[in-house]
Parts: sequence; structure tokens; C-alpha cells
Amino acid sequence: MVQQNKLPTQDYLDIQNLYALYNLASDATDSTTYANCFTDDGILEVATIGISVAGHDALIAHKERDKANRGGKYRRHWNGSLYLERQSDGSVLGRCYLVAYNGLPGELPVLADCGVYEDTLVQTDGEWKFSRRILTMDGSSWGQSDDS
Repeated sequence: MVQQNKLPTQDYLDIQNLYALYNLASDATDSTTYANCFTDDGILEVATIGISVAGHDALIAHKERDKANRGGKYRRHWNGSLYLERQSDGSVLGRCYLVAYNGLPGELPVLADCGVYEDTLVQTDGEWKFSRRILTMDGSSWGQSDDS
């Protein structure tokens, strides 16, 4: 397998940092930071269960619902095997695996979700943002008590 359309190192690092910020903001239910990881008209889709959240205000509301539905549990996301490919229009396609854990304070977490993110990223005012995230879950538990 030959990697095509390599990104400059700084773009790769900036995008990798965006993935980390998204996970940290999602886990902390920092709704504003979470939504700011997307473009103003950004879209999150959970393909396996037909959820689509579009736009800054809807993303904030989505994360607020997540916060209300956690039932005292904390959440930890882990992304792996991040692959980024620059497109001819300047956007970047990203793909990574998701592993997420839930736990009660003071206890070790348990595996909650696994899946694959397929992303389109664009630069807005010099910052990389998600314009579209499509999450395909390996199981069907997502969204029953917490969101990604």
C-alpha cells in the first residue's frame, strides 16, 4: 500500500491535535469546545443508527443531551490508526478507529463502544475543523446512555 497525497507535517500535527481536542471535549462534556471542533455548518452522522446532527447550535445541544444522559458515569475516548489523505480540493479525508469506555467515579471503566470515524476536514481561518464526521459503530449500544 503506497500512501498518496501526503500532508505537510504541521498540518498532520494540527489535525491530530484536533482529534485529541474533540475526544477531550466530548469526554468532559465541554459542549462549546466540542462544537467548535466542527465548521459552523459541520455535520456528525452516526450511520448505524441514523442520527444526523448539523450545525453549531445543534452540536452544542447534542453534547448537552449527552451530559444529561450520562447517569454519573465518566467517558473516555481513544482513537487509533489515524490515516489522513489530502484531497485535490485542499480538504483532508481522515479515518480512525474509536474505542470508548464508561465508568463510575473511583472505578475502572468498561468498554462501551467501538467503531470507525470517516471524516472530512477543512481549514477555516487557518484552523483545521471537521466539516463532516461519519461514525459507524461496531455494535448497537451507542446513544442509549451516552454519545460520542
